[in-house]
Amino acid sequence: MKNVTITMDEDVLGWVRVEAAKRGESVSRFIAGIVREKRQSPAISQLESLERFLAQPTRDEPLADPTPTSRRDEIYDDALLHRFQRAGLSPRHEGFGED
Repeated sequence: MKNVTITMDEDVLGWVRVEAAKRGESVSRFIAGIVREKRQSPAISQLESLERFLAQPTRDEPLADPTPTSRRDEIYDDALLHRFQRAGLSPRHEGFGED
């Protein structure tokens, strides 16, 4: 291993010393571990993302909890679609569109 000299603020150094002591490591080993994790992080996250994507069901696989689908006439028979209709009106106005 090579030695490296770094400069940091006193408050940051205090935090590093506390965190290293919590883990039972030296400051040098703690910082080296952080740098190692940072270097490996993008490759690991890409691999995890790919594994999550590949674990999803494909079009050919049925869903674990399929939601029931509605028929077209059931969808368009919704009360909200007919909320502006008045009771007693015929569906077609007499004489409209006739010449």
